[in-house]
Amino acid sequence: MQRLLAISLFILSSVFANAQLNQPCVDLTIADSFFQCNDPSFLPVCGCDNKTYRNECTAFRNGGVTQVQYDGVCVNDYFYAIIYPTLAQDAVSLYLQFYDKGPVLIQIRSTFGLTVFSQYYPTVDSRQFTFDAGGYKPGVYFMVIQSGNVGKVIKFVKM
Repeated sequence: MQRLLAISLFILSSVFANAQLNQPCVDLTIADSFFQCNDPSFLPVCGCDNKTYRNECTAFRNGGVTQVQYDGVCVNDYFYAIIYPTLAQDAVSLYLQFYDKGPVLIQIRSTFGLTVFSQYYPTVDSRQFTFDAGGYKPGVYFMVIQSGNVGKVIKFVKM
């Protein structure tokens, strides 16, 4: 009887230990896309789901990832970019980080497709660009970031 009890305890403890070691990469019970992290820093991390997040707070709280693979952009994303503020008055900043260095073309276009800014940078790894939006008419604009075959479009509003 004691031997059966000991074997049962051993099996149960190994099952629980295995369950803890094999915890899922994303826990949807902790993911909250509306949670506002009070950490505005741009320190991209690659989550265990192979998605790049702005920082650890957004990875854990918004993405629901249970662990970060490494600091920086995920290799499959090639680069990560965000703009701030999205409601601009005088200036808008683009935060950009590559997995590795790369060339980038940055354009700002109006809703009518008119290019109001265009600049090519031959080599970028991580950088903050600030653009003067003071001369833009109020309305919706699109920042187009293109590097190689990878592109991203981010919308902002000039107030």
